[in-house]
Order: sequence, then C-alpha cells, then structure tokens
Amino acid sequence: MNQNPIAHRDREVSSHDHEIAIPELDDFVKRGLLTEVYATLTSGKEGTVYCCRAHPSTRCRFIAAKVYRKHAARSIRRGLYFEGRERGMKGRELRAVQKGTELGHQIMAGMWVHAEYDALHRLKQAGADVPEPIAQCDRVILMEYIGNGAGPAPHLHSADLDTDTAHRYFALILHNIEIMLSEHLIHGDLSAYNILMWKNRPCIIDLPQAVDVRFNRNAFELLQRDLENVCRFFASHGVVSSAIDLATSLWERYQRALL
Repeated sequence: MNQNPIAHRDREVSSHDHEIAIPELDDFVKRGLLTEVYATLTSGKEGTVYCCRAHPSTRCRFIAAKVYRKHAARSIRRGLYFEGRERGMKGRELRAVQKGTELGHQIMAGMWVHAEYDALHRLKQAGADVPEPIAQCDRVILMEYIGNGAGPAPHLHSADLDTDTAHRYFALILHNIEIMLSEHLIHGDLSAYNILMWKNRPCIIDLPQAVDVRFNRNAFELLQRDLENVCRFFASHGVVSSAIDLATSLWERYQRALL
C-alpha cells in the first residue's frame, strides 16, 4: 500500500482534526477495543489502514485497523498464491472460487483476511518483527500501530541509510525471512515498500499473500523474488549480496530442518 498519512509528523494526532466514521469498525467499538478513528494511514487496492484511538483496557494508545475492500480478493494472483489455500474447502466453494463467481470472491476475501491474521500471529509468536495482531472480524484486522502520536513509522524505501545502518537492517531483514521460513511461510511480496523502520528495527507488514511452503509449488520462486527485491534495494546503499545464493542456502537449510 502507498503511504498517504493524513496525520502530520510535526504535531500530535488529534481527533478534532480528522474524526472518521467507519461502519466496519463499529463492532470493535462495541467490544471495547477502539474509541475513535483519527486518521487514514495508507490506502491501496486491497484496503485502507486507519490509526485508531485504543480503548484504555487494551493498554495501547493507538491501534491500526486494516479494512479490506469488498472485492480485494480480485487482486489475488491465484496462480502464485492460491495453491495450498484450497485445503479444507468444500467442493461448491472451490468451484465458486475457480469460476470467479460472487460467492467465490466472498470466500477468497475471507481467506485473504484470515491468512494475514494467522501469519501475523504465527510470526509474532516466533519472534519476527511484524505488528502484533489484536483482533479480526469479517474484513477487518486490528493490529499493533507502528509509530507514535506524531505519525506512522516511515517505510524503508524512503530512508536515507548510511552504510553501517544499511548492513544492520539488511541482516535483520534476512533474519526475519529466516524466521518466516522456519514457520513454513514466505512473504511473497516483500520489498522496501512494505517494511517499516521503527526503534532501530524493521517491521514487516502486508502479509495476506504469504504462502505456506509445504503446500505451494511456487514457494522457492517467491522466496527468490523476495530476496531479489531486498538485495536490489540494499545494493543501492552499499550492501553487496547475491539473491540466488541467499535463496538457495536458505532453501537447503529449510529442507534439512536446520532453520
């Protein structure tokens, strides 16, 4: 998603500036998780992410709410990402998805949201640098807000890194890719555009398309592509690496259960 913050970085986010009514979030207000929506953080073809004031019972100041669009599932490239997701689906559901009917889009939308929530939960438990998932309902995921009252954390692609910082971030991101693979997951769309920088660490976001290595024959291709994107960005900051060598090494270690 492209960053388009309404909240300005040079002042506190205020409910008087941008109070927004989002019907999809009403249930979370009733459940005592949110009190108000303050600002739009990002908006893209999948959905919109909002900065919300958290209810005091959550012990958080802000919570990020990702609201998927009704037809977000139509952006899924089924050839790459769908394989493995059909496990457990009933015949009627699978046929609807394959034919691209309205029911099929609804089923895929639910799978898309659940997949991201599940990936965030698994990876956070494993120690990866991802937002902590808080709750999920229908087309909405509540998760840890990465940032502060002045605004959201910046994306890596906009960072001006010195050589030492670039090498440190590169090593941290590789470590996160390794954690993902140890959990049988590959991000599948990783780049500097969906990595945030906060408190001297990366935070990897946007995981709905993450694939399970055990059930997707495109897994190695997606791993290599993720690494190519990461290596290409860091090469412009003085980090020399080989995406294919890194991918091959990680893949061999994964297959030998050495991660």
